[in-house]
Amino acid sequence: KNGWEDKKFIQQRVYGMDDIRKEVAKWTPDEVERVTGVPEEQVYAAAKTMADHRPGTFIWCMGGTQHTIGNNNTRAYCVFQLALGNMGVPGGGTNIFRGHDNVQGATDLGVLANTLPGYYGLSAGAWKHWSRVWDLDYEWVKSRFDQGSYAENKGKAVPVMNSKGIPVSRWIDGVLEDKQNIAQKDNLRAMFFWGHAPNSQTRGTEMKNAMEKLDLLVVVDPYPTVSAVMHDRTDGVYLLPTATQFETYGSVTASNRSIQWRSQVIEPLFESLPDHVIMYKLAKKLGFAAQLCKHIKVNNDEPLIEDITREFNRGMWTIGYTGQSPERLKRHQENWSTFDFTTLKAEGGPCDGDYYGLPWPCWGTPDMNHPGTPNLYDTS
Repeated sequence: KNGWEDKKFIQQRVYGMDDIRKEVAKWTPDEVERVTGVPEEQVYAAAKTMADHRPGTFIWCMGGTQHTIGNNNTRAYCVFQLALGNMGVPGGGTNIFRGHDNVQGATDLGVLANTLPGYYGLSAGAWKHWSRVWDLDYEWVKSRFDQGSYAENKGKAVPVMNSKGIPVSRWIDGVLEDKQNIAQKDNLRAMFFWGHAPNSQTRGTEMKNAMEKLDLLVVVDPYPTVSAVMHDRTDGVYLLPTATQFETYGSVTASNRSIQWRSQVIEPLFESLPDHVIMYKLAKKLGFAAQLCKHIKVNNDEPLIEDITREFNRGMWTIGYTGQSPERLKRHQENWSTFDFTTLKAEGGPCDGDYYGLPWPCWGTPDMNHPGTPNLYDTS
């Protein structure tokens, strides 16, 4: 109606905007005011301000996400920015202030139930790629999985190792649902809450019931969380105290894809251990510690963080983690003063020309010295 959209950007780089137009047409200003409680003139003023001052960015915290329609909120922000052409330009984009400085890193490393690190997915090719990175025999990796199949794709059985797991919001169903309704051999009987609490999740009553039905519940966190206390169990619950960010070291990946190396400030307090130490000890008990750390040095049950970093650097060609290294990241940490706070580019010094944290994609290998990519989707 107002012609504020970036027609050229949409024509060249956006798919499906006509469908968006049809949906938006249903949301007249008075309907938006009725649903949100925000007066029409304020909505208009906000939209016009963004249209008149480009590039502009969307920044949100938990206020945008922790709702029953949180996914729709964040998708709407992205659609809005695409309409204005505010993607792939300095000062544009949709930028989340996460609750933790390594949320992006956790996602990149594949902690979700639907992908291996680097968003490779779960196909046979993806597993073979990571088996090569880990220097493990693919058939051995395959043998670690249930050899049955409980899902189909286009009429063909999908092996368990190629099937998506149960997401954190639905693990309850893995415990409480009838066995024939879940795509695995049996119901869940053990649950690890590793750095996760269910505060913002729905279905609390069912979650409590599921926790109480498990054979084993393990909470790995610096302190007891809601996960540790919302049930009425009297046994079969273990609290493993893990170290905070100040008690360990290594890399974290921020929302802008910059990777920062941080140093240990204090030794872990009391019985706390770093996450990677707990993982290694667990792998020892389960009999695959040698494979877990085949090319990672281990000192007193602590895998060397630098070697872990080199391993995932070697593997993530999809998004460009391959050009970073512990040495390059440490060099950035040691030379903060040479980076411009606006452009994030080093002006002089040993990191000259690099963008701070070597934001991915950082292509090639570390010795090729790719500077990192400050603006994703920038085609200029």
